Amino acid sequence: MIALYIILGIILLLFLITLIRVQVFATYTDDLTLTLKILFFKIPILPQKEKSKKPEKEKKPKQEKPKPEKKEDDKKEKKPSFLSKLKDKKGVTGVLSLFTSIAKIAGGALKGIFSHIVIKKMDVGIELTGEDAASVAVNYGRVCSVLYPAVNIITAATVCEDYNVVVEPVFNPDRETAVYADVYFYLRIIWVLAEAIKAAVKLLIVRIKL
Repeated sequence: MIALYIILGIILLLFLITLIRVQVFATYTDDLTLTLKILFFKIPILPQKEKSKKPEKEKKPKQEKPKPEKKEDDKKEKKPSFLSKLKDKKGVTGVLSLFTSIAKIAGGALKGIFSHIVIKKMDVGIELTGEDAASVAVNYGRVCSVLYPAVNIITAATVCEDYNVVVEPVFNPDRETAVYADVYFYLRIIWVLAEAIKAAVKLLIVRIKL
């Protein structure tokens, strides 16, 4: 009888674990901030904290020539993130290519998992600038042709409760194109496990047929 209670307790515990939500908070302005929340625990993913060097043990001073003091310019500067590099190299279209990649994944290999993702909030905004009105109009058309279809695929593949996408032309050559995003979504672990089991079964069937 005790063994039965233990088994039922284990099954109940496993069931409760599968109901746990994995919450994701992502924001982007000049840099990407990504945080996971599981139960009451917040796990910062990006930006990554630089590992601080352990202080070395004090050694007896040796008679050496005095070394010149390091200037502030010699200090290591903070490395730019992948998105910052992508934006600097390819402009706003480079950042938008990520939305296209996510849309392809949502409608492709991971369609089953994406169908269980609940998007509570997705705010995306772009302020487009250019040298003149003509260049702003061209950039506006290009951005809209990439961004809106990608967002439509993502919202259709997921359970999207609230989203807002704004592309605003700014006719001021002195300003730089700005991109911002604020996204919050969650996924229950049970669906990740279910899709993993499906994939494992399919792989096993393929190997048996070989």
